[in-house]
Amino acid sequence: MKGDGHSKNKQYTSEYIALLYQKYSYKLYHSAFRYTSNISTAEDGVQLVFEKILLHPKTALEVPEDEILYFLFAVLRNVMYTITKDEAKNSHFPLGYDEDINNSPDLTDSEDVFIRVIHTECIKNIFSKLKPSLRDTMIFHYCYGFKYREIADIFHISERAVKKRIATAKKQIKTMFRKEDFL
Repeated sequence: MKGDGHSKNKQYTSEYIALLYQKYSYKLYHSAFRYTSNISTAEDGVQLVFEKILLHPKTALEVPEDEILYFLFAVLRNVMYTITKDEAKNSHFPLGYDEDINNSPDLTDSEDVFIRVIHTECIKNIFSKLKPSLRDTMIFHYCYGFKYREIADIFHISERAVKKRIATAKKQIKTMFRKEDFL
């Protein structure tokens, strides 16, 4: 179904992308929902993934059929990162000067937010130190909810290798947390 720019092939390309949407939108939605916990934002994320693919179909058509789900999740991760970043940039609580600042439910303790940011940054830092194969396996299992068998199919490895990667990653993370004085 790879197109070379002719109008007939563009129709096949659109049909192929429609089939991808039909086949994988459910998994992408659940993954997007894990990023945001907001139904509307998760739906928007999935729609944006397929909008990007429609805008740049050549890239998606070059991905082998057995690796297309991994490609879609990579696009989704980037889309959700952009959505989350835009939401964070645009969300703020207006301060009312007539309100009692100490009793306002809209105000959050900046110290708590700062501590959460520090913990998040430490976790990102620790995950960035893992080998990509270990990090990806952990993310697919714990963030996206994939089963060992599905991860094994994506990476073309055995199910036992997936279990070993997760166990190795857990040990390394535990060691790194001890060095950071988290445990």
